[in-house]
Amino acid sequence: MSESSESVLAKIYEILNSTKQISDNLIYSVNWNKLDVYVDLRQRGKVVEDGIDDRTLIIKDKGSGKYKAMIMIIDENEKINFKQILDKLYQSKSMDMELYISIVDKYGDITYYSLSEIKMIK
Repeated sequence: MSESSESVLAKIYEILNSTKQISDNLIYSVNWNKLDVYVDLRQRGKVVEDGIDDRTLIIKDKGSGKYKAMIMIIDENEKINFKQILDKLYQSKSMDMELYISIVDKYGDITYYSLSEIKMIK
């Protein structure tokens, strides 16, 4: 996963939990919805890393360090087609991870949805 973006998220998370001020460079280099989801997951006790692209995060298992789930981050007003969701589902499945979609509203509230593939038999 991308190390540089992870360090930006981790740096901001650490600054938010201290009395330090956030530099302008950090403020302008972060996806705020992604940071919101990152902070929420960290506060829930999850081990979080940056994902494959700017709209994903990865949750790791605390004990084994194995990748456990992929989080796809979507803004509530963002138009997204079903193919993009299916692509993420297949991508996470190929990496042996669960897929969750996090929808971030204009107030920063996050709703998580679990996605999985089912096969219908005639």
